[in-house]
Amino acid sequence: MATLKDVAQKAGVTVTTVSRMLNNRVNISEKTRKKIMDAMKELDYQPNELAQSLTKKRSNFIGLIVPSAKNFFFSQVIEYTEQAVVANGYKLLLCVSNLQLEKELEYFGMLKANKVAGVIIASHTQNLRDYLSFDAPVVTIDRIISPDIPSICSDNYHGGELAAEHLLGCGCTSLVYLSGSAGLDMDANKRFLGFRDTCEKAGMESPLFIDASEESFISMHYEAMIEELFYDHPGIDGVFTSNDIMAAQLVQYLSAQGKRVPEDVKVIGYDDTDLAALCTPPLTTIHQPVKEICSAAVDYITDALNAADTAKASRSAHGPASGGRTMLPQSVMFPVSLIKRGTA
Repeated sequence: MATLKDVAQKAGVTVTTVSRMLNNRVNISEKTRKKIMDAMKELDYQPNELAQSLTKKRSNFIGLIVPSAKNFFFSQVIEYTEQAVVANGYKLLLCVSNLQLEKELEYFGMLKANKVAGVIIASHTQNLRDYLSFDAPVVTIDRIISPDIPSICSDNYHGGELAAEHLLGCGCTSLVYLSGSAGLDMDANKRFLGFRDTCEKAGMESPLFIDASEESFISMHYEAMIEELFYDHPGIDGVFTSNDIMAAQLVQYLSAQGKRVPEDVKVIGYDDTDLAALCTPPLTTIHQPVKEICSAAVDYITDALNAADTAKASRSAHGPASGGRTMLPQSVMFPVSLIKRGTA
């Protein structure tokens, strides 16, 4: 494997010159720059960007923390965030916490030590505001940690309203909401509030509320909860779930029990992941624009960095600014929509 010294010898320059060029610390002539770049290409030399970050005020990486990489929703978050990060000239550092606070704190330490340009938090771990102390911008996806930390969410409350309106419009009279995170302080819990409020406004009884365990969320196995639900409440004719995985397993269970979907039981999922269109029948679900949400999160970080750089340049040129700092939006909410397919 080629080293910095190998590149310097090949290019006929000093190791210091190569290092300074890679870290943009001094102006290098185009002739010298080309010699170094040609040597790097010929030797297949790959700079260690994490190591370089130790000599800079910030690195070229943006960190993303998610609770799971297996979950269909979070796999989309990873994919779309990576696309947006690369499009903005950065690289992604992915951290999977599996809902473990200790693991997440280790990731925070690693991200801080490597001077990431920003951090996107899409995990479910609670009480994070007590541990966050970053010089870099931080933004959350689908949760609100603190008024001081920007959040990018979808309109979860309206998603619940849409699900209730559709099931009631289909003639359902015995409704249930299956949640994957009710015990956690998440913006997604507003889905049930919108669902419940719409049912009550229509003169219906408040729907049943069933919550899955954190273990079920990580393993993506909800079968035992679903079996117990229909054993205790066999007359249910309309179900709204907090994610598409739960809805897909529900449809599978009902089919095995000889119940027809949507004739006997109507089912609505949430997220509109790729899984929704692959089920039999395909899932009716609430679509949230995951790609746009992830792009907005990355845009917030890059806008914050650009604003900080502009302010710094202005101070260097003109002295301390007389006005306040550039204000960026603290929260963004994206609209959701009902995608009607075959389960409701």
